Amino acid sequence: MRALVPAAVSAALLFAGQNGHAALWRCALPDGTTVFQDGGGPTCRKVGGSSELQSTRFPRKENSAEGPQPDPISTGGMSAPNQTEKRNVSSRPFQAASRVVPAVSVRDLPFEWRAKGWNLPNKGDIQLLQVDVSQLAEGNGPAVSADHHFMSEARLTLGAAVFAAAKAVRYDPRFLKVHVTMPMAAGSFHTGVRVDGPSAGGFWAVAVASVILGDELRQDLCFSGTIDLDLAIGPVEGLEHKIEGCRLLRQFHELMIPWGQKTFALMDKGMARAIKVTEVSTLAEAYEIATGRPLRPAP
Repeated sequence: MRALVPAAVSAALLFAGQNGHAALWRCALPDGTTVFQDGGGPTCRKVGGSSELQSTRFPRKENSAEGPQPDPISTGGMSAPNQTEKRNVSSRPFQAASRVVPAVSVRDLPFEWRAKGWNLPNKGDIQLLQVDVSQLAEGNGPAVSADHHFMSEARLTLGAAVFAAAKAVRYDPRFLKVHVTMPMAAGSFHTGVRVDGPSAGGFWAVAVASVILGDELRQDLCFSGTIDLDLAIGPVEGLEHKIEGCRLLRQFHELMIPWGQKTFALMDKGMARAIKVTEVSTLAEAYEIATGRPLRPAP
């Protein structure tokens, strides 16, 4: 994720409206679909604005049957189960619960500040996010929303994460209500922080699935990775800084990252900060590490 903070001055360091290095990229896959991710590649280009946030894998919904709701998030046009699928998914009530999810991010000074020689010694940051999940008894959802801290890419990612979680546990997404907030007491070290980007998607999907299944999350784990409807954990940028963010709060001792992104430099930095680096490639792998229980169909 990227952390953006407003201008502020302190005796130790000057912070201005900051954009992290972890830009959002639009990437064409071999099968002709398009996905969004933090990292670039030979078939990727940087997203220039929110108007480009339309994926052929997650197309926007043109007509929603939902009524008005506060601060809603587009669910990306992903449809509810058809008649055949309904027989194979659950819609049974589950106990509403909240999960605290650490989101590691990258922050930096504006270019004009860096050009003058200013620098941040630690570009990693962390925000503690609260994910509230409950059953929507009317079955006219999913009802997905977030507070004002979350910007466009993060909101799109949250909608995709809810659908991915529902698919993973075979739960009808129309019966889900999910709201994400950044409580003031548990937020970033910076005031007025805004978060963006798709790299919290994997952990959001784990959190939603854990409430449906009634499993608790580990309290010492950070996770940075994208999610898609194939339930694959995708690559992200800025891990060398995100591991610094994970260590800002002393209760965290492990960082899960997408498979294939563990480097010697990252492992060395993790060892120096007593952070274990663990690679995962699927939501099922991430879920089992995060909860200690297997990912499984809902009752």
